[in-house]
Amino acid sequence: MVDQNKGVKHIYRLVSQIKNIGPTSNAPYKFIVESTPFDDESEPSSSDECIITGRILPNSDLFKHGSLRVQIVLGAQFPFKAPKVFVKHPMYHPNIEKNGEVCTNLLVNDAAWTPTTTLLQVIEDVTNIIDKPSTDQIKHPEAGHLFDTDKKQYERIALEMFNKHCLPRN
Repeated sequence: MVDQNKGVKHIYRLVSQIKNIGPTSNAPYKFIVESTPFDDESEPSSSDECIITGRILPNSDLFKHGSLRVQIVLGAQFPFKAPKVFVKHPMYHPNIEKNGEVCTNLLVNDAAWTPTTTLLQVIEDVTNIIDKPSTDQIKHPEAGHLFDTDKKQYERIALEMFNKHCLPRN
């Protein structure tokens, strides 16, 4: 029981940190927290996972006019295993699977993740991959191919889909 309380306190501290990087903060990466397991006045459930929902505010010229709703899923083995991050609406991007799962080195490479990695670092990593796609972790082959071979066409399709589904930045 003590370990579970310690884990809940750790997650609470991490969530508190990301609440400080909203749209008006000076942080280079912005995140708007929409819901956490701590929003309810009752004790957080003892479920095997903790889900944080919020919006990432990309920095790139292509996406800087909107935000993306994401879910950060902290599994039962967090912080010893990386969370999973999902974009909750369609996105045409080489590093985002069709189910919305975001693929970055930090999130999929066990050697890159450590128990001291913070949610701030996760948000930074996800924002970076959204802004600057990587050809190392292709999860959407069509978008990856177009990104490599015809960047203008890739950007046109990505922007069209983003504009259709993005949310406001405030």
